Amino acid sequence: MSARIEDSIGRIERIRVYVVDTGVPRFSWSPTMPGLLTTNTIARVTTSDGIEGAGGVFSCTENDFDRAVAEGMRPLLKGLLGRAALRRESIWKWMQLRNLSVPNTAIAGLDIAMWDLAAKRANMPLYMFLGGARDRVKAYASTQVLDGPGDYVGLIEELREQGFSAFKFHYKCEPEADLEMMRLVHKEFHGQGLDFMFDADAYYTHKSALRVAREMSDMGFVWLEAPFPDHDLDGYRELRRRTDMTILPAGNSIVELANIAHAMRHDCWDRVRIDATTAGGLTPARKVLSLAEANGYNVEFQSWGCALSMAANLHLMLSNDNCDYFEMPVPYSEFQVDALGRIEVDADGYVNAPTGAGLGLELDWDEIEERSVYKIDVS
Repeated sequence: MSARIEDSIGRIERIRVYVVDTGVPRFSWSPTMPGLLTTNTIARVTTSDGIEGAGGVFSCTENDFDRAVAEGMRPLLKGLLGRAALRRESIWKWMQLRNLSVPNTAIAGLDIAMWDLAAKRANMPLYMFLGGARDRVKAYASTQVLDGPGDYVGLIEELREQGFSAFKFHYKCEPEADLEMMRLVHKEFHGQGLDFMFDADAYYTHKSALRVAREMSDMGFVWLEAPFPDHDLDGYRELRRRTDMTILPAGNSIVELANIAHAMRHDCWDRVRIDATTAGGLTPARKVLSLAEANGYNVEFQSWGCALSMAANLHLMLSNDNCDYFEMPVPYSEFQVDALGRIEVDADGYVNAPTGAGLGLELDWDEIEERSVYKIDVS
């Protein structure tokens, strides 16, 4: 690219980082976890030609709002100033070279902002800018931990009225208690066209996971997620060998392309699971999608959070067709903070493509400023 063309597309002129109190009530998806505070760390990138991009990273912490993602971005910000914003691959590789001291989440927030900016400059929704494979994807309701099995029956009934027909449960992470809940759900809703999954949050032993997986398979569940920590590849491979149940990792710690390729070569998972915000952004997540597709794997994205941090994963899903479900935390009205945009489920249980340019969310920057508990501004 000549200097003349590069100058015409705009260089990064200012980056503002906001640590935002989302206002979401404390929640937990594991019985061993306390109620957690939720934070959105937002990178707002402005170029010399006046185009802005935004990327959000959702995080959960126990005693205070999470400033670590913003502080992880800080060492990168001055080095990004003056760079041609559309050189996303070059920028990502420059940031990735520094990931010994900079977390993937910090890189992701900035990388997503670059993609948002590029799609806005093209005046296209991001998923169309990325290829535009489809216009909607089926959502599943991802539950918090409820008190007892009967509470899940009531929640399913309530969520069906909102359009949901797929549900992923979090419960006690104790095999017998979890099976008791799943048996009741199966008894109440068997044959009604609903899809069910379960997330064990990496608390099972190898023996108990096999027992749970086999019974889930008999009940027709779609998948068992995170029976073990992601790095227990031997455990995953052996579980897959001994059950017909579809097995997924959590997708939290094995996120690098080479490590995912290793897990696929050794038949450790039935589907890949990642989150663009923990994998380092859209740039590497797109490569995971291509790698998975080439090897006959689906990628089921983790997208728990507020709309701004969920939107990157949504656009990836819509740009490709080798993933089946969009994860929607419920009650999802609690996670839909108007200042950070909204993602809604329609009456058929699908999330539809945003129509606006870039991530397609309406952000209220004045309210974001007011909600921020911490800020960084570099220009």
